[in-house]
Amino acid sequence: MIKPFQIVWELIEFGLQALFVYVLVIIIFIGIIATVIYKEKNREVEWNNAIEEATIEYKKECTRIDGCRVLKDGTVEW
Repeated sequence: MIKPFQIVWELIEFGLQALFVYVLVIIIFIGIIATVIYKEKNREVEWNNAIEEATIEYKKECTRIDGCRVLKDGTVEW
């Protein structure tokens, strides 16, 4: 015998289960996207800090009393 109320109830249950799965997937994707954006921003900051540190490391001063000679190709003779 056909049970119309049981069929409707099973359709409602299936809809709720599908809704739960879709919402769960959306939350996971939002979390992944937020994590990627956060890491990219931090990577940019770390990269800028590394560049600043590198430029500070390679700066040299001329400590010779008679001065340092600048060659024609732009290099400095220390």
